[in-house]
Amino acid sequence: MAAAGDDRLAIDIARKVAFHPFILSTALGFVAARLNIDQPLEFQRFVDYLAQAAAPCALFAMGVTLALRPLKRIPAEMGSIVPAKLIIHPIVVYLALTTVGGFDPIWIYAAVLLAALPTATNVFVIGQQYGVWQERASATILITTALSVVTVSAVLIAIKSGFLPA
Repeated sequence: MAAAGDDRLAIDIARKVAFHPFILSTALGFVAARLNIDQPLEFQRFVDYLAQAAAPCALFAMGVTLALRPLKRIPAEMGSIVPAKLIIHPIVVYLALTTVGGFDPIWIYAAVLLAALPTATNVFVIGQQYGVWQERASATILITTALSVVTVSAVLIAIKSGFLPA
């Protein structure tokens, strides 16, 4: 009986992923680009305004959400999640790109710098949407954001000083 429940869960997840508005809008954007469909100027301006407002609105909403959910305790997982995200992830990205080779140094540095950034707020949004790991996600975002001031600065110094050769 558990197999039937697992099948329903897998189908439900696949349906949610396939019909998620982000997925559908991205696919529609690819189709419109492929077919060279020109957008009316008014529509393009509207989309540009939305694009310019998206990041500030998302950051504001995330800040309010985190402020309303104060960190009551630091989950035990933070001892492994934070170093993995802020230290191990950039090192693995650097080693992978330099091992494969053939990349322009600017792309290696950009990838390592992106890997050193804090946990993205979409982790909390997804956790909230599915009702799982909300406290851990908000704690991860808060802690990695605070500590990334040090780690991102260290990566920038390593790049600028030549300590991190591409």
